[in-house]
Amino acid sequence: MLITTVENGTLTPAVANQAIHQLVPGETSGSVTRFLDHWRPNVGVFVGMPDRPNLIHMARHKNLPLYLTAPRRGSTGTRRRMSMLSTGLLREFDACLAASAADAEVLKRHLDSDINIEITGPLSDTTHALPCSDVERDATAQALKSRPVWLALEVSPAELASVEKAHRQAFRFAHRLLLVIIPSHANSGHEIAATLREKGWEVGVRSVGDEPDEAVQIFVADGSDERGLWFRLAPITFTGGTLDKDAPPADPFGPAALGSAVVHGPWLGAAAVRFNKLDAEGASIEVPDGEVLGAAVQTLLAPDKAAERAQIGWQVTTEGANAVERLVELINVALDEKELR
Repeated sequence: MLITTVENGTLTPAVANQAIHQLVPGETSGSVTRFLDHWRPNVGVFVGMPDRPNLIHMARHKNLPLYLTAPRRGSTGTRRRMSMLSTGLLREFDACLAASAADAEVLKRHLDSDINIEITGPLSDTTHALPCSDVERDATAQALKSRPVWLALEVSPAELASVEKAHRQAFRFAHRLLLVIIPSHANSGHEIAATLREKGWEVGVRSVGDEPDEAVQIFVADGSDERGLWFRLAPITFTGGTLDKDAPPADPFGPAALGSAVVHGPWLGAAAVRFNKLDAEGASIEVPDGEVLGAAVQTLLAPDKAAERAQIGWQVTTEGANAVERLVELINVALDEKELR
């Protein structure tokens, strides 16, 4: 269960779909008591300013392991803001994970006793890199023979025409260009291939044993799960579901975490927080239709253009990994100790 002070819309789909989202109570003693007695949490993680003294003190009174983290550098608060809080409040935490050396210094200057302060980086939204067989990756890369590649991820039927138009436009610029399509539904691969063949393309389909050899212009990757492979091989990824307002958008953090520059449409759905984060840092490009998508692909075929955005995207998606790993480690140790008592 996830108990949080953020609005539900700011949670990523992977979290929102697997968690009970419950806002924390007000700061009255009665509200906090009822809240803790009802939910009986096993651990508490406070993100940002620890400005809920009743909740913190009463949670500690119930022997909950407590951890203070920060979603971004500087969000723990300035020395002046921290001075408004009781020093004893910070002593309630088992550990404080600082987003930067400057944040750690703010915490240390506010304390007159030892506390476990670690510099881990911010506890920001992150993702795990999808796995991939090294043997398969090397074999596929050899079959591609250095061809330029772009990926259309989880394309809905309504977006296929826009993706095909974009590929036709970019193909005039790079005649060896390969488009890889991962359908939104694996069983639609044959239908997609048939539609594209009617438009004159040489199409390969993974599920019938085809390989992306030199003769193939569009490859439908409808295997069990090829995302980890193509995120590594395609320097450009269009995230499907974003040119179709009725389709769920693909997660942009998947390709971004593996060095693929992200292009997306205007319909961001439940993944808007992640798209907006990439957009704000200059890691992705928003396009309104297939024609502009084709122009974006053409631009990003220049290796330096794709690499610049891919590097930013990798930084955005992995910035919080250290803090997440350390927090999970601390929580696991604390829960194991509680079981032994």
